[in-house]
Amino acid sequence: FFLSPLARRKQKWSVDPQNSAWSKDDSKFGQKMLEKMGWSKGKGLGAQEQGNTEHIKVQVKNNTLGLGATMNYEDNWIAHQDDFNQLLAELNNCHGQGET
Repeated sequence: FFLSPLARRKQKWSVDPQNSAWSKDDSKFGQKMLEKMGWSKGKGLGAQEQGNTEHIKVQVKNNTLGLGATMNYEDNWIAHQDDFNQLLAELNNCHGQGET
């Protein structure tokens, strides 16, 4: 069985920016189970109802970076090069070779 390259193309899913479509659905299995155990909408989980009262917000990850990675365009390598050159100069001075 062979899949053509066109069949493996990435697909974009529709984005729900407020992430509210699933949270407004009251017919979900998990919500029904929690309500059977005494939980009601708007209360937190836990013995004293101290848990979060809102669902976790979802963000669309539309890049090829790993989770938690951020794009960093700063030129940190210049600062590291300056530190390295300073270290070399100090080592040369300690060992009597002077500036190179």
